[in-house]
Amino acid sequence: MDALSFGLAFGVLVLLGLGTGALTGLSPGLHVNNVAAVVLATKATWLALVLGPFATADPASLGLLLSCYLLATAVSHGVFDFVPSVFFGAPTEETALSILPGHRMLLDGEGARAVGLAARGCVLGAGIAVALLLPLRWLLGEPVGLAEAFRPWTAVFLIGILLALLGAEARSRRRRVRRVLRAAWVQLLAGLLGLAVLEGPSGLDPNGALFPLFSGLFGMPTLVLALRTKPGEIPDQSTATLEPLSLPEAGHAVRGALAGAAVSWLPGLSGGAAATLAAVGGRRKLAPPAFMVILGAVSTSTAVLSVSVLFMIGKARSGIAAAVRELLGGSGSWSDPLVPPASVLWLAVASVLAGVLAAPLACAVARFLASRWSRVDSRVLSAATLAGLAVLIGLATGLLGLAVAGLSCVVGLVPVRVGARRVHLMASLLVPVLAGYLLR
Repeated sequence: MDALSFGLAFGVLVLLGLGTGALTGLSPGLHVNNVAAVVLATKATWLALVLGPFATADPASLGLLLSCYLLATAVSHGVFDFVPSVFFGAPTEETALSILPGHRMLLDGEGARAVGLAARGCVLGAGIAVALLLPLRWLLGEPVGLAEAFRPWTAVFLIGILLALLGAEARSRRRRVRRVLRAAWVQLLAGLLGLAVLEGPSGLDPNGALFPLFSGLFGMPTLVLALRTKPGEIPDQSTATLEPLSLPEAGHAVRGALAGAAVSWLPGLSGGAAATLAAVGGRRKLAPPAFMVILGAVSTSTAVLSVSVLFMIGKARSGIAAAVRELLGGSGSWSDPLVPPASVLWLAVASVLAGVLAAPLACAVARFLASRWSRVDSRVLSAATLAGLAVLIGLATGLLGLAVAGLSCVVGLVPVRVGARRVHLMASLLVPVLAGYLLR
């Protein structure tokens, strides 16, 4: 396939991935793994309809182009995913922790800015992830070989994250022991719930179960509490989204991208675990704007690096990475530690380009919603959003999914009642993964 044809096809598929990611990101319950499954199931049709005009294309080029489409979709999804998370309280695994800071900013009239900060974090996270490719390759492969050496210590790493979250509660001088015990209680409840839903005989697909689980833990409690507030108008929303980049924001993005890099090569861990890791540490509690930047960076850096790890250690750590491996006819290889393979470079370009294009579009959607948000009664809006979320969960996962969401909502209200941070609810993901390592 000549360079011009490849470039044209690459541009078309990145734009198509941008649109697909916008659709899945704005639609709660849809995930990029669904797109990957559809692409693999209809590969022949894709080759005929989308890439048919390039008759001279070889199978390797076609597989790489579809891989670029999938990664562009994943990055675009990560950007647009914050719109329903902030405005409607409908989280995914990657955006669950954005509910509380996003809702706070919404109540301060800065819902659009919350999305804008997350979108900026997404773009920075994708760029930083690309910059981390060579260092991560050296760390995981030759000459360090961390991927093989660290495998027996993965369970210790997960326990360390949970203990570090409890340690963050102990930093408070007032009622230190009580705060730690309350946080431990939340972790225990969330962990048992996660084990029951993700590892027990629930009958739900583990990937599909994440939607009702995280909606119940993070989204629904916020909406339920909003129903009990006194009647009043939602504050007028500012339509400001992006401002000139500040040095602290860049630092927050680096923190999020590093968290994504830390878990992108570990089996069973993804954006939710990276977000939990990013929430650990720091002497001061992060302000909502800073947290939105971090979570945005986590979202895209995890997506980019989980695919890149396929070339570094030959193992797929995400649904998109598994699809890329099949499209490329194997795991690919990165033999020269100083020169990335051409496939990795094209995938990197696709991810950054998708992020740069998706950010202003997601901000435009957020501004559109913000300009109309104050006209709706807050309690009516919360009730309508809660009902809509229940309908989506029912359609996606059936009555069993609704039961999971209801039970998760009860657990999600516990930290609000006992005064613990809601980040401890991420034990619902970490504990099942930890159990999988301990029981092997």
